[in-house]
Amino acid sequence: MNIMTAVKNGKDDVDAVPAVDVRTALETILASSVFINAPRMCRLLRFLVEKAISGAVRDTSEYAIGIEVFDRDPSSYSVSEDPVVRVQIGRLREKLKVYYATLGFGSGIKILIPIGSYMPVIQSMKAVDIDFKQCCMLVIHPFKCISHRGDSVHFTQGLNEELMHQLFKAFGKIIVPYSFFTSGDADTGSRTLRNGANTGANHRLEGSIQIDAESIRASIRVVDVSVGCITWSEQFDRDAFFAITLQEELASSICGSLKSFFGHE
Repeated sequence: MNIMTAVKNGKDDVDAVPAVDVRTALETILASSVFINAPRMCRLLRFLVEKAISGAVRDTSEYAIGIEVFDRDPSSYSVSEDPVVRVQIGRLREKLKVYYATLGFGSGIKILIPIGSYMPVIQSMKAVDIDFKQCCMLVIHPFKCISHRGDSVHFTQGLNEELMHQLFKAFGKIIVPYSFFTSGDADTGSRTLRNGANTGANHRLEGSIQIDAESIRASIRVVDVSVGCITWSEQFDRDAFFAITLQEELASSICGSLKSFFGHE
């Protein structure tokens, strides 16, 4: 059996993706670290994909999902009073985004849940449509504050946020927040980041902020996670004053240096 799917190529034509290929892609997703510890998400995604394969659109109503996937009692279940389906579908969309931004990057088949619908869309990604320039993924590890001054922690947090914003503007989707891999278990997240094969990322950006009475020093490095080696390191010294303008300027300087390092102009 084939299912009809919209192909992500900007065209109006529609291609058929073999059901066996869709099921293979589904099993890969469910076995990934993004999903393997989320049994309800796995059950929900499997249910929706199987309905898409069979073409049973009517069986993916909010009411049907609540009963079939979340074991709601048909005699008392009300979608207006129980938002479980809407909440879990929203979480599923986010998990799929995380998966395809990391482990599933460059997948030949994408399974997505469009806003406003519970029926999955299966996208067949042709090789010419995949942007291979995006393969060098960069995980951003929040900078550590190693100063005991009162405002230093808040300054470091603000710098992290500003740098994340500027890096995304400069690099786009290759930027992956560290929090994607640390939900619920920071130690596990750290181990995951050290293994490039597990995250799909090639590099990790990390560093520290030191502040004394007169100066601020940002020590920044890029680590090749596949081998655990530092591939780039630089220090940025500034006069000490706690202001958003300094966070912006420092983030801009770090971002500019990283663009040069990665040859991303």
